[in-house]
Amino acid sequence: MVKRPDRRTENTQLRAFSASQNLLNQADGSAKFDLGETSVIVSVVGPTEVQLRDEKMDEATVEVVVRPAIGVPTTTEKLQEQLLRTAIEPIILGGMMPRTLVQIVVQIVKDDGSALAAAVNGITLALLDAGIPMKFMSAALTCMIDRTSQDIIMDPTKEELENASSIHTFAFDNLNTTPHVLLSNSSGQFSQEQYFECHDRCYEAVDKVQGFLRVAVESKKEKEYQQVVNE
Repeated sequence: MVKRPDRRTENTQLRAFSASQNLLNQADGSAKFDLGETSVIVSVVGPTEVQLRDEKMDEATVEVVVRPAIGVPTTTEKLQEQLLRTAIEPIILGGMMPRTLVQIVVQIVKDDGSALAAAVNGITLALLDAGIPMKFMSAALTCMIDRTSQDIIMDPTKEELENASSIHTFAFDNLNTTPHVLLSNSSGQFSQEQYFECHDRCYEAVDKVQGFLRVAVESKKEKEYQQVVNE
């Protein structure tokens, strides 16, 4: 048994998930996703009018904006925007909305580790809330390799990340029985074997995230149905 900063007792344990949808009135869709103390709020606007320079004749333009918890965006947020757009664009059925814009804004409320993974999960819920047509749902997890023990630690906190030799974030779809990677972001020093072991660990554990997202959407739809019936 190991002792982790947030009282988890196994390196494979994930923090508690929490989510809510339809939080923001001025967005077409919105969602809040919490991974332990890490929290993000995502808003989706679209399909809406797109500027001529960004217009695509046969599909929608997807724009992702990441706002940090404190201060102004830096190169870190710009990199996250690029990673998220690359991961999210393929799951949106943009061909059904040509010459339009889908804007996704990720507000990081608190980053206690795994903020990029939380952003992917929050975006999935916000897109569903906005009614954007999608091929499938995406879910993500982060893991790290401990510099001292060389153990793989799932869903690390910010304190644990300080002792990481490498950090790995993966996002997968919910359709394929074999891994279909939508996002792979790694930093630090690691071997090829360690990379693939981290990939496999995240793929095995991401089922829990996908199951939670499914339940969250079903719960929201059930509440909406009850409201309609009661009216």
